[in-house]
Amino acid sequence: MAVTDVLKVDDTRWKAAQEFELRFAQNTAGSGDDYNVWWYKAFNHYDLLRGRRFQNVIEVGCGPHTNIRLMLPLISFEHLWLEDPLIHEYMKMKKQRRILKLLRFRTPTTVASLVRRYPVTLLSEKIEDLSLPDREIDLCICINVLDHVQDVDRCIRQMRRVLRNGVLIIAQDLSNEEDRERCPESWTDIAHPIKIDAAFLDSHLSDMSPLYRRILPREEGRNPRCHYGTYLFVGQQKT
Repeated sequence: MAVTDVLKVDDTRWKAAQEFELRFAQNTAGSGDDYNVWWYKAFNHYDLLRGRRFQNVIEVGCGPHTNIRLMLPLISFEHLWLEDPLIHEYMKMKKQRRILKLLRFRTPTTVASLVRRYPVTLLSEKIEDLSLPDREIDLCICINVLDHVQDVDRCIRQMRRVLRNGVLIIAQDLSNEEDRERCPESWTDIAHPIKIDAAFLDSHLSDMSPLYRRILPREEGRNPRCHYGTYLFVGQQKT
């Protein structure tokens, strides 16, 4: 592995990241989006999922706004799991919506709205400790999550464990030695303790049948100064 890879952190470091994530979500809940639309556009509006039918779906690290909300018009499913260690905190939050200049309405977060509309199970556990049985899931979504976890290797293994002959979507900003030089503060960034490159992800996903794989160059990413590339992957797990 490159010297810049950070694949695992201790409990204290991970808890500090989670505390930051909660404060950030509380301060930005009114936006109703956490780059979810950016990823939606990067994946060509998830058009490759159009018309797909899934029995069980999970979004890990779903946050208060989720990425699955942008896929629901395209797919059908029977049950949805939403996983995030902070999910019960997100359920309490409200989005603020403005109509005209003076009228403002507070509405539930997307997580809370999905629970009301669909068969949903909330999991307030770490991805590393995912409690689902083996081969339970047909579609697993993990977007903009892996740099927030405690043990990235274990997280990917858990997602692969619960996936049937199904689809895995992973999207992640990438880091390398050049990024350390360009953006040294990103290595002490409380919210993003994990640093991985494309080779690490390829090593975990090379046995899947790729439906879509692209690495956006620095200039097309969300944060060009701090990330040399952005990894976009949709793969079918082989039987």
